[in-house]
Amino acid sequence: MKKFKFRLQGLLELREAKEKEIMNELSVLVAEQNTFINRRDSLVDSLQNQGKAYRKKMSDGTFSPSDAMLYGRFMDRSVRAIETEQKKADSMLPGIAEVRGRLVDASVSKKVVEKLKEKKLAEYSYEAAREEAKESDDANQKIYMRNRTLKMEQIYD
Repeated sequence: MKKFKFRLQGLLELREAKEKEIMNELSVLVAEQNTFINRRDSLVDSLQNQGKAYRKKMSDGTFSPSDAMLYGRFMDRSVRAIETEQKKADSMLPGIAEVRGRLVDASVSKKVVEKLKEKKLAEYSYEAAREEAKESDDANQKIYMRNRTLKMEQIYD
């Protein structure tokens, strides 16, 4: 029997390539969103560290009014920067959701062709096993007939 060949292999490869392309697009968007989130987290950490330093100065009694003004300005700018980074990250959510939707669609269409390939391979395997069993039966029948003929010849000799 000839080797299994899936007629729609080209379509399957095309759909796999499309799925990989969408995965790459999604990974770029998620990486960009993570950049904004990391910057936001960095700003939050910086704000918390400065707050601890300011509270320490207050508890030690070594702060000055100018320190309070500097901390106030730093806090205002940091809060605005944190909000900006969060807005940037949040603004990417609809685009990421849209790409995820396209990825799901691409995965489904690829899986349809994969299931068809699996079904065709199962049919091929079944037919190959059937053909092999038939050939084996034919060979066994020939051997049986030859042995029977030899026994019959021995009986009549």
